[in-house]
Amino acid sequence: MKKIFCITLALISALTLSACNGTSASSETAGTTSNLSVMPLSLSDSLPEQNPSQAAAPTKCVFNPTLFAGKLKSCAYAGDGKLFVLADKLYLYDTGTSSVLAATEAPLRDFEAQAIDGGYVLSGMGDSGMMAYIYDSSLSLNKEIAVNELLQGDFVVSETGGVAASTDGKKLTFAALGGLYLYDLESGSLTTLLNMAQNAGTASISISMLNGAAFAQDNSQIVFYGSGNAIPAVDGKEDFSIHGSIAVDGSGLKIAKPSNYEMEEMQSSVSRLFFPQTFTQANGTLLWIDRATGSANTLSFSANGEGKDGVYGSEQGNYVATAVLDGSLTVRVYDVVSGELAATEVIENSDPAYFYRIPRIYLLDGTKTAVVLLGGSISELDTLVSTFEFGA
Repeated sequence: MKKIFCITLALISALTLSACNGTSASSETAGTTSNLSVMPLSLSDSLPEQNPSQAAAPTKCVFNPTLFAGKLKSCAYAGDGKLFVLADKLYLYDTGTSSVLAATEAPLRDFEAQAIDGGYVLSGMGDSGMMAYIYDSSLSLNKEIAVNELLQGDFVVSETGGVAASTDGKKLTFAALGGLYLYDLESGSLTTLLNMAQNAGTASISISMLNGAAFAQDNSQIVFYGSGNAIPAVDGKEDFSIHGSIAVDGSGLKIAKPSNYEMEEMQSSVSRLFFPQTFTQANGTLLWIDRATGSANTLSFSANGEGKDGVYGSEQGNYVATAVLDGSLTVRVYDVVSGELAATEVIENSDPAYFYRIPRIYLLDGTKTAVVLLGGSISELDTLVSTFEFGA
């Protein structure tokens, strides 16, 4: 089987130099333009021998697609500058050393990944519904959980945030159709924190749907989002987006209704939770919650409708990127705390098909490097890869 990847001509030179800082595929200066050209590269089926213990804190970023066989489909954060790379297999890749640390058969076609103490939790939809896979740091499978079977009659239907893990790897939470659950991995006990059949909610808001959840405040709280109704009910009023929190012991339920804001998904980073808007309602703002304190905040983008073509939080949560598709791809990177625009990058290609679907963008805080994949979800196209630096 012929295995090829397509990357920018400039990236080929960057791979030779093996560094993103100073030799990135495109300039980090705001307002620059990258021209992506199709260039096939032959790949080897074998993996180079690597010693994971040699990995150090990343001071540079290298994304070398020639290390992965098959079509490069997507990535996910694996912590400390590492990425999961989904191609013919699932690879654990260190961008600081440009090395594959481990590889295994991909359990899912698409997934969310969370780094925990001593390993990782991957979750996503399998043939029998929502699945969770717990790996150690070398990608050896420790446990496989069929979530919907565990819930016995309830179902997790959201692929983004439907399953979340505590950072210590001891607990999982499930946002399902019928409620919010806490699962203790050590004892195997399942606790219902919110029961939709019992009209879960507060005195002023009733929860009608849970779409996602995540641990916060040193694993003592669970933040969730979904939709709700006003109490008392108002005729003709539709459900509205809500977010809230509850302690892991089931106490202290809080629910908030953002004004004129309809949430599409929840993205988890180390320090923050991001809630991009539904693309039809995007108004150039982004709601985010501090995982340490639980406080809610808003980030404003440069343009009023910005965000409808994709919003992407960074690994640590210090930066956010937006995509603007208009015959090319414009990526804008923002500093979350200051709200300032850190970089603007324009990526072009002669084939317009690459800009028919939203890209996948990954921001690595330590090296301030963005990795952009175009065409990863389009089987007829080879995946285009571009990198650029942002920030000071």
